[in-house]
Amino acid sequence: MNYAIIGNGKTGSHVAKLLKESNSSFEIFDSKNLATKEKLSKFDVAICFVNGPVFESLIDTLLESKINLVTGATGLEWTSELSTRVRESNCKWIKASNFSIGMNLVHKMISDCLVKANLLFKDYEMSLHEVHHTKKLDAPSGTALKWKEWAKTDAEITHERIGDVVGDHTIELKTPNEIISLRHQATDRSIFASGAIKACEYFNDLDFGLYDFEDLTLNKLLK
Repeated sequence: MNYAIIGNGKTGSHVAKLLKESNSSFEIFDSKNLATKEKLSKFDVAICFVNGPVFESLIDTLLESKINLVTGATGLEWTSELSTRVRESNCKWIKASNFSIGMNLVHKMISDCLVKANLLFKDYEMSLHEVHHTKKLDAPSGTALKWKEWAKTDAEITHERIGDVVGDHTIELKTPNEIISLRHQATDRSIFASGAIKACEYFNDLDFGLYDFEDLTLNKLLK
């Protein structure tokens, strides 16, 4: 497989490192080597880790190139209109707020257990807290918003930006007599890079459209 890496930041550089270690063919596109329709059409798949505004500026180019895309772009809204554009352009895109494989187990724990807290407790409250590095611009994180969605709660999300923290998320269920916490700590950005590369294996089984990496991976766990 021939990879186009769009974005050479904290995670994109890890993608390049892993692909180099596996002797895979790739090219990096950034502000010095701009991604164009003509260039991208020569690749099998693109892996994109950029911020929201940059990703939005690339949407037309990506759709016109017809390239399969895996993206962890942050700080943007995935609208139904964009989903329709992806499908009607005969493209396959996989997105995720977090490409950690372990995050899919967290998804299962939250959506199967914590979401049903009301069946066990009459008096309880949930809260979410996330910590990331100081250069992360969006807050709360996309992952924290996903956790809130999975838990079907209106819980407040608090956040911190400290040093070079890769990603630390906690959801807490508190009753008058006990506290239950579920925490996921990412200790190395390579987990996001390896997850994105893993996502590229899913395209052969997909129709045109926009997909969530979490859903695709959970489907494999349930088979």
